[in-house]
Amino acid sequence: MDRMSNLPDPILAHILSYLTTKDAVQTSLLAKRYRNLWASVPSVDLDFNDFLSSGKDVEENFVKFVNDVFKHREPLTLESFNLVWNDKSSDPTPATAWLDTAAKLKSKFLSASISAEKYQIEVPDSVFTSESLQELVLELIFWAISPRSVKLPCLKRLTLKNIYFEAEILEKLLSGSPAIEEMVLHNCIWNSCCIFSSTLKNLVLNDCCDEISLSLDVLICVPSLEFLEVYSSWSLTMGKLKFKDMKSLVGAQIHLKELSDEEPLFLTGLTNVKSLELVLSVSALMAMKNLLRRKTNKFPTFDNLRSLKIGGWSITHDFDLVACFLLHAPNLKKLTLLHNEELESSEENIEISLQLGYSFNIVEIIYEKDDMSASNLVKSVETHFKFIREGNIISSD
Repeated sequence: MDRMSNLPDPILAHILSYLTTKDAVQTSLLAKRYRNLWASVPSVDLDFNDFLSSGKDVEENFVKFVNDVFKHREPLTLESFNLVWNDKSSDPTPATAWLDTAAKLKSKFLSASISAEKYQIEVPDSVFTSESLQELVLELIFWAISPRSVKLPCLKRLTLKNIYFEAEILEKLLSGSPAIEEMVLHNCIWNSCCIFSSTLKNLVLNDCCDEISLSLDVLICVPSLEFLEVYSSWSLTMGKLKFKDMKSLVGAQIHLKELSDEEPLFLTGLTNVKSLELVLSVSALMAMKNLLRRKTNKFPTFDNLRSLKIGGWSITHDFDLVACFLLHAPNLKKLTLLHNEELESSEENIEISLQLGYSFNIVEIIYEKDDMSASNLVKSVETHFKFIREGNIISSD
């Protein structure tokens, strides 16, 4: 007995929504029961790569298929629309009309990942004025976005990847999204700007930079922010990254490749965190130590810090920055050391005397499997922190 075919249409349509739109349309060949069922599926999922085996005219076949999908779909609202068009030699301009249609169908989730070397598309204003959209993901390979107006009353999550935009555009996106809670900016290029929002709770900045200075020149002023992630995997200068009014911040992950020693110590804006992960290259570590040598840059106190994960260099050779945190985090409970044998810093150290009486009771050491110097760090920890029970020193690779 074919029990599945006896299910109600809404349930079958929901099941088909887990397939790509191409596969959902192909189910119409299974039986008469499925002939038009795909047309009521509440999602559209399109990928150019799914048509690479369709013959020579891949671009033409893909465009015709998508146009037919929208032409024959039942006039229902969309739950989600996802488009991937990563063929750099084809012309993706038809995507503008598709995005406009998806927005007007009151899609709650809209994602577009489009790349082309000779062509650019315009993201229609309807995407930025959708009253139903809850999540927006745009990846446009350094094309500029410039909406004339932004009115996204239900938007909660915004992700921008590989996009260029003026500073005022980002400010317009945030001010026009009064319910936004999470924003991810990945590999974006902008002019100097301020990130301000009264509702944002999660913020991720991954390899973003200023167009002129190639540094992350941004002021973050988000009173409601709870979690912050900043990643710099290439040589960006992070000294112009400033924090203001971050009283709600609970956790932060900061990974820096470079750090300007001409700017104030940025850690002063993170003093309220309970959990901090700080990963520095040797270059960034040296810049941080240069800051600490200056009388005008006092190391901040982290009264709320309970968990600290720190490293990225050979901590065996340079324990100074770790010591600074230990002396200024009186309520620390867990210390995790990320040891890297290959990244040794200079032998020049800041004179800091360690004192007993720390309140934390767990030390975790994470290192590469073939890191022969990690055993020396384990012995050093056992020597310096005798008050920690031996079973609470954890080594892992």
